Amino acid sequence: MANPENESNESIPIILLKNPSAGHTDPYTSQFVSHPPSSAYEPLYVPVLEHTSNTAPINDLLSQYSRSKRPDQVATAHFPFGGLIFTSQRAVEAFDSALGSISASDVQGLPETPLESLRQLAIPLYAVGPATARSLEEIKKKNMPRCWVQGGEQAGTGELLSKLILQGYNGHWNLATARKEKKPLLFLTGAKHRDIVPTTLLSAPGDQRIEVQTLVVYATSESPSFASDITNTLTATSTARIRWIVIFSPTGGESLLRSLGWLSDSNGKDNLCRVNHPGTFIAAIGPTTSNYMKTTFDFSVDVCAETPSPEGVRKAIEEFMRSHSRQP
Repeated sequence: MANPENESNESIPIILLKNPSAGHTDPYTSQFVSHPPSSAYEPLYVPVLEHTSNTAPINDLLSQYSRSKRPDQVATAHFPFGGLIFTSQRAVEAFDSALGSISASDVQGLPETPLESLRQLAIPLYAVGPATARSLEEIKKKNMPRCWVQGGEQAGTGELLSKLILQGYNGHWNLATARKEKKPLLFLTGAKHRDIVPTTLLSAPGDQRIEVQTLVVYATSESPSFASDITNTLTATSTARIRWIVIFSPTGGESLLRSLGWLSDSNGKDNLCRVNHPGTFIAAIGPTTSNYMKTTFDFSVDVCAETPSPEGVRKAIEEFMRSHSRQP
């Protein structure tokens, strides 16, 4: 393995296998350019996934809610769910897209529009990770001012969010003694998703158990251009003495390793021992992605972020480079 210490003043490419945030500076760009030595890093984005929003289920839910609610009814009491769960920015974007797609024809004959009903709601909006929480805060400001966002920084994984919900949501309903039945939570997610949050909530013992209904609001697939895009980016950064590639999900792992020439064509395992690209290092956003690369391809990433966040990734990379710079 090459010594990863950056002895020259050249920028280190940080190739992020994700879509950059829309509408504002991506948190990974901010993290890598705002901490000294900021000039040492060059964040580059290569989208791996292609997302297709499915707003129809959300629109149907909101329309049914508005049609069945009388103007004199309290919005929160009439809403069928006690809170909404979002574990990805894609789900938040699909929800926001649904709110923006409500047309005049959708609300004809309603006593109040779905957006008017939403503005009266006072329920928790649960989010995994700070990026998802920030996106939810924007929706809250625009359309759901009485709601509140929970999770975010304190819940960077589904496991942590589940614990937060079990404590907070159950505590909320235990205090509301006048309510005879605990409302379910609505989990807005993609067609491909991990079931950690709903499984944890549904398997809680006794009166701690929380019902969860799942609403699929987007589909995910590997971008058809990813293989060529990553190859082009690797070619463009091939002269860098050191470069890092950050993997955010199992999707695209095989295409990445094949583009680097690190997979055997015979059995798809890591048989080439990184003979090609010795100055290229791989970081994983978390243990799920790291374990997938190991079990599927027998490939060990160089670092796995302790916390799945921009700061966690940067710290993992910098600690690795500091520790290995002492090697001869």
